[in-house]
Order: sequence, then C-alpha cells, then structure tokens
Amino acid sequence: MKTEKVGIGISLLIVLVVTVILFSSIHRDLNQAGEESLHHITEAVKRAAVQCYALEGSYPPDLEYLEEHYGLVLNRDAYFYHYEIIGSNIMPQIGVYRRWN
Repeated sequence: MKTEKVGIGISLLIVLVVTVILFSSIHRDLNQAGEESLHHITEAVKRAAVQCYALEGSYPPDLEYLEEHYGLVLNRDAYFYHYEIIGSNIMPQIGVYRRWN
C-alpha cells in the first residue's frame, strides 16, 4: 500500500514537471513570436517611409500620409506607433509598441 502511494506521488510529480516545462516553452514561444511581429511591423513602416523618400525626395510628414498615399495599413487597436520626423531628408524615428488591453 505504501509503495503504491509513493508510485502515485512520483507519477503526479512527473506530470507536474512536464506541465510546467510545457507551459514555460509555450510562453517563451509566444513572446518570441510577438517580438518578431513587432520587428516586421516596424520594418514595414520604415520601408514605406523610404519608398516615399525615394519617390518624392522627402520623408512623409506623418503616418497618415503613408496610409493615404502608400497603402500602409496600421492596426492602431493593437499597437502604438511612434513616428518622429527630424527633417525632410533625415530618416524619422520609428517605433512600434504593443498595446496591453
């Protein structure tokens, strides 16, 4: 009877350890995917700004200009967008940050 309880305890411990490992790896993968999506979104905004500069000779004044004239689609419900123009011929500061709802 005692060995049976020890066996059940060891089995439960193994299940608990496997569950913790599984959840921690899922959490890590989700965080990594989120960071990659932020990087891709930031790069898309930068590409649109550079395309505008190449075609028009100056960087766009704001993100709305890129949306209207270059077809950039921004998800403002999920992300904050930082776009700071420094000069018409200097690459603007661009940042994308996830909103926590």
